[in-house]
Amino acid sequence: MKTYGPWILLFFLMLPLAWLVDSEGTKLGIPIFVWLPLNLTVFLFVLARLVGKPMAGFLDARKESIHTQLEQAKEKLSQAEVLKSEVLARLDSVENEVGAIQERAEERGRAEAEKIAEQSEREQERFLQRVNEEIGRRYTETQEALAKDTADLTAQLAKDLLVDGMTDADRARVMSQSIAALRAIEEK
Repeated sequence: MKTYGPWILLFFLMLPLAWLVDSEGTKLGIPIFVWLPLNLTVFLFVLARLVGKPMAGFLDARKESIHTQLEQAKEKLSQAEVLKSEVLARLDSVENEVGAIQERAEERGRAEAEKIAEQSEREQERFLQRVNEEIGRRYTETQEALAKDTADLTAQLAKDLLVDGMTDADRARVMSQSIAALRAIEEK
């Protein structure tokens, strides 16, 4: 009786409503205003028994499935939080390593720049030394060429002067002095 109580209550609640809708006529010898609530109540009862119980079982199973999935999601969320903290720790570690690598690279760059600057200074000094040596060599060559040209010009000028202004007596006197100078050199 306990399980049929709600159905009986439903029937008696729909009875006045059905009487308001149609109170005349009969169906299978039952007045229409009784037939409509009875038919609806029986239909809902059969529907509840045939469809309701499997539906309730399905809904309970679904509820359990959702509860299990929710628990699994919470567990995965906690694992994800742990992984997130590990990833953040690794990221910090990587950032620190990158910073250290950058510092070492900057130090090496500065050292290399200093080395290159010293090397270029040495190369510059060597270049200037070679330039100065070349200048000195060319200066000496130029002086020698000028001295030779001057001697040649002087000799030519002296020859021209001697040829034009020298007499036979002057030539004999120069010749005798040259011979005397040669003898003096031979005796030494």
